[in-house]
Amino acid sequence: MKWYFTVGFTVLVMVTTILIRIPIPGGGYFNFGDVVIVFCGLYAGKKSALIAGGVGSALADLIGFPLFAPITLVAKALLGLFAGMGKAAGGWMRNIWPLIGALLMVIVYFVGTWIMPSFGKAAALADLPANLLQAGFGFIGGRLLFAAYIKIEALS
Repeated sequence: MKWYFTVGFTVLVMVTTILIRIPIPGGGYFNFGDVVIVFCGLYAGKKSALIAGGVGSALADLIGFPLFAPITLVAKALLGLFAGMGKAAGGWMRNIWPLIGALLMVIVYFVGTWIMPSFGKAAALADLPANLLQAGFGFIGGRLLFAAYIKIEALS
């Protein structure tokens, strides 16, 4: 994958993360960035998605929730890495790798929120259902976007 695709996906992740923010308990928010990260992984591969997911999402957090930027960098980079592993996989593994990435993202946010002195266990538990919904939405949305891309590509 060319470097400019990675830069473009990084900006797209940042913009889709910032564009629509629906607040959740504990200070986080729902966004469409995860959809782009999963799509990027399936389209461009693990290296591009790792960078775009981690950096693009962390940059978005620097604008709105800077305290979470380091956690977001790790969580979204893992989502991108595992979604990107789905690019080379066939069959069910093309679905399983991004799903593993989504679950790892939730775990990183859970642990990261728990160990933050200003948040702790209560905030981590309060955010867990919303983080699971966000991960599910990102996984399903990214897979659907990639499926649409495959159909459009087949028509041309």
